[in-house]
Amino acid sequence: MVTMVIHNSDLLKQYIRRIILDLLIIPFAFYLAWLIRFDGHIPAKEWGALTRHIAPMAFVYITIKLVCGIYRRLWAYASFRDIILLSETVGLGTLILVVVNFALTSHYSYRLSTGGLIIGGLLTLTLSTMAKYRHQLIAMFFAPWLRRMKSNPERVLIVGVNEAAQQLATQIYLRKCEMDYELVGFIDSYNGKGMNINGVEILGAPDQIPALVRDKQVDVIIIARQPSDREERWQLISTCLETAAQVKVLPDMVEVIEGRYEDPLTLRDVSIDDILGRTPATVNAESCQRILADKVVLVTGAAGSIGSELCRQILRFKPRLLLALDNNESGLYELNLEINRNGRSPLQLVVADITDWGKMNRVFQQYGPQVVFHAAAYKHVPLLEYHPDEALRVNIMGTVIASEVAHRYEAERFVFISTDKAVNPSSIMGASKRIGELWIKSLSKHGDTIFTTVRFGNVVGSRGSVLPTFAKQIELGGPVTVTHPEMTRFFMSIPEAVSLVLQAATFSHSGEILMLEMGEEVSILSLAQRMIRLKGLRIHKDIEIKFVGIRPGEKLHEELAYSEELKETTPHPNIYRLQSPNGSIDRETLLGVILILNHSLRMSNGEQLVREGIFQIASHDIDGFLNRVTGLDLTRDWHQLAEGGATRVQTGGTVVHPIKRHIAESALPVPG
Repeated sequence: MVTMVIHNSDLLKQYIRRIILDLLIIPFAFYLAWLIRFDGHIPAKEWGALTRHIAPMAFVYITIKLVCGIYRRLWAYASFRDIILLSETVGLGTLILVVVNFALTSHYSYRLSTGGLIIGGLLTLTLSTMAKYRHQLIAMFFAPWLRRMKSNPERVLIVGVNEAAQQLATQIYLRKCEMDYELVGFIDSYNGKGMNINGVEILGAPDQIPALVRDKQVDVIIIARQPSDREERWQLISTCLETAAQVKVLPDMVEVIEGRYEDPLTLRDVSIDDILGRTPATVNAESCQRILADKVVLVTGAAGSIGSELCRQILRFKPRLLLALDNNESGLYELNLEINRNGRSPLQLVVADITDWGKMNRVFQQYGPQVVFHAAAYKHVPLLEYHPDEALRVNIMGTVIASEVAHRYEAERFVFISTDKAVNPSSIMGASKRIGELWIKSLSKHGDTIFTTVRFGNVVGSRGSVLPTFAKQIELGGPVTVTHPEMTRFFMSIPEAVSLVLQAATFSHSGEILMLEMGEEVSILSLAQRMIRLKGLRIHKDIEIKFVGIRPGEKLHEELAYSEELKETTPHPNIYRLQSPNGSIDRETLLGVILILNHSLRMSNGEQLVREGIFQIASHDIDGFLNRVTGLDLTRDWHQLAEGGATRVQTGGTVVHPIKRHIAESALPVPG
């Protein structure tokens, strides 16, 4: 109550100050208008009439301003829209005065000068605007003198003409930038040479940047607008980097909306995202809020690149509780320090292994997650080629356990994070993720939980990926190692990928595979060359590029979808729904062969069986896998066997389905 009283008292004082200011401005404006109207010689009759009516005239203007909320506005942050409202308010007041003046003519033999009223209204608007913008006007008036008093300001060239460039130019002119800048001109691609913005000339096109930097002695180039085309964008950045000037970039509106920059005019260095030339996608925050707000949300692999970003973004949508689960306790500790600094975030760290059936059960029993994002996985392609057993344990069994527990405890949604390497996999990692996709699809036909897969390519800056590797090699002086001169990859920033994953979860149906639009493939060699040039170094002179050959499990070019998968549009232009004409493997069958695959590790050639089995299951060759493992010829009657048909195995006096026997021996319950 006290706070409200203080607030109302402050607001009342603000109103009183502004009304008093108008009581000074309005009479002054109209007396000045009468001087102008009568060329400085106001007849006594006119002077007396104006004096008698000035109080009600001021009352009209003040009343309209009160009704229209003019006195409630913070004019220090006013925009052009505020000026329009002020103009409409004063215009309405002037119109009322003119109409009333004409109406009263029938009752009085004399009326006020109509021309004087109109001039008075215009002067009232002018003086009111000047009063409300007095701080900005004073700053603009003294700016030239202040600039002359400063020695050696950094000379700036702004590339791109848009609203952000205009605002930045104003900030520089008013000396509101952190650095001491002097704007020398603009660069525009659309033949604007000779025109000017805020009195500053457009000097030429982007191809003239090197000459202008030299002739105008430019210290800093600020890129305010980048071309949408990737090659044009890189050409612009490359041209700027070839000069002696420092290169800075204004963030785009998507970065500002996502909260990465508090001030839209914050200058940043050229980044990897600029080199890749990808325009970030926007998402519908309201739909994300609908599925996450006041929910218990679980993120597995929360200490990883994707998992940690999921945690950051999910917290914006105000979940009741966010469970960050990982077996990397150091990573969880660092995540907590970053996103829960004040200790008030609804964040619960859970140190657990997704392959621990008992622990995962206890987590679901204790917290009851309603929405699950399964990002936990081993991802390094060459490393997993030597450890297929770990790919089986974590990427396959971990996914089975996490999803089965979510199904058992009736979670609302389960989102499985997949990869483009799952398409026609050439690696253990890709094949294991493909089995995860098949499993999620098979599980979607049981219960009410919405099971969805989201598939996308490489993300920029994830630990161990090519970009941080190149950056480290450049920092150490080279060489930069590229596997093959023709190798390409799809790239997307981690924040964009995660935001699209959240968006995909809002409209997905159970069993769907959703694919993120990754744009064009990026040449790894070209990427390495650009990163070297970004550091101001010369290829083969300062830094060598060395070709080391394709590593085990790698492909020259990745694919985002199988040839038979049909790409359908969704409510978001950067997310596609993949429809496959091939039927899915039923849950019981797939669970059985996964468990047999797990048990085959006990055999003498277990690792080889696991390696081959992962690829066979990923390619739907269930018969071939079982023939190798069990020695049974199931080519003809596998489907009968899977349905509990004629072929059965006698165990301890009980007839048991072969698949269910393996399930019974495992730690998992028999499905169905």
